[in-house]
Parts: sequence; C-alpha cells; structure tokens
Amino acid sequence: MISHPRWSFIILSFFHSTYFSWGETFSIVGPSHSIISYVGEDVMLPAFLSPALNAEGFQVRWFTAKFGSPVLVYTNYSIVNQTDRRMSIFQEELKNGSVSLLVQSVRVSDEGIYTCHVVSGELQKEVQIALSVEVLGTQPSISVSSTDDQQTRLECSAEKWNPQPEVIWRDMNGADVTLQSTITTELDTEGLLNVSSVITVKKDHNVFTCLMRSKAPKPDWPSRLCVYGECENGLTFVPVICKILS
Repeated sequence: MISHPRWSFIILSFFHSTYFSWGETFSIVGPSHSIISYVGEDVMLPAFLSPALNAEGFQVRWFTAKFGSPVLVYTNYSIVNQTDRRMSIFQEELKNGSVSLLVQSVRVSDEGIYTCHVVSGELQKEVQIALSVEVLGTQPSISVSSTDDQQTRLECSAEKWNPQPEVIWRDMNGADVTLQSTITTELDTEGLLNVSSVITVKKDHNVFTCLMRSKAPKPDWPSRLCVYGECENGLTFVPVICKILS
C-alpha cells in the first residue's frame, strides 16, 4: 500500500514528459534548389521552423564543412559564436520561426553547402542549403590567327568567371556551330576561370558570334566577328573584326 502513491507519481510524470515532447516537435524547411548569388551581393539562406514555433529559446548552429567549426552559433538568447561578421541571423524574426542566415558582401570562398542545426531540449533537426556564387566575367573578345594550312583560327576568350560559362558559337545564318569548337579553361590566382574557345573557319565569307552565358539568369555577353575573304589569284582571305557588341 505504501508503494502505490509512488508508482502513481511516476506514471503521471511520464505522461507529462511525453506531452511536452510532442508539443515541441518541429522540422526545418529550406529551399530544394541552390541559392545563387553574385560576388558583392547580400544573400539570405532561408530556413524556417515548421510549425512556426518561437525559436528564441532554441540553439541555432550554422556550419559548412564541420559541425565543430560553425560560422555562427545562437544559444541562451544571444549569438555566442560568430566567426565571420558578414554572416548573421535575424534575431527579431526568431519568434516567428525564422532561423535564416544572412551572408553579406558574398565572396567566391562563401560557395558551398551550409547546414542549419536547431536544438530544442532533446530534439535536434537540421537542413542543408547550397550556395552557388556566380562571377560574371569580362566581356568575351575574339582574336584571329592562321593555322599551318592557312585556315583562319578564331579564339573567343574571357577572364574571371565562376563557374565555367556555357560557350556558344553561331554563324551568319544563326546556325549553332559550337561542336566545331574546342574549349579550355584555367584557374587564376583568385580561383576564377579564364575561358578560351577556338573555332577554325573553313569558309571565306562568314560572320561568327561567340556567346558566353552564365548559368544564372543574368545578361548574356556576346562578341561578334565578321570574316571577309578574297580568293582571287590564289590569295587567301584576310579576316577582320567587324564590331564587338556589349
């Protein structure tokens, strides 16, 4: 008879604890696609609790490569670790369930996979968000040279791209002749790409356009070369630059 109240207390405590855990169950919602930003821009990596619980009393950790090397840790109602001042959270929005990360003045080195890890009591949830940093390089230019067999070689080049742009060649009729070209890239000291594409001109009269296009929805940058030729008296044609369009 003496043990009965004791067991009653244990059972009641168990149900109370279970109810508390159910009430705090949540998930973190983030984008299913990469977030694309350009160097120098500010970008938000959106992450939200579902349901939209008040996260002011939670622990929020953002990290890239290693859990133990976070870029930011929020706990006990304040930011306690912030390795890069360009990265912060919206503390006033925590009460609305937003645990999003703001990255200011984006750099190429910021590119990568970011993990948002949220802890509430014994519950831990996380979401991963990919950040892609685009660098729209210099406008492409075309240079002209001759091959050993006296054909004309057009080289379209541009510097400081990230990632590698799509390169498209078109002739005067708008036909895509990209398959006739070769593309090479090399990294510069900043980790950006210098891109070169070469095509051999087999006709003595044509107009060629070289287009470098970013994967992100920004303007395409074309360069155009008009090639004219005189083949009388066995002379090979001499290509000339018609104009460069921005």
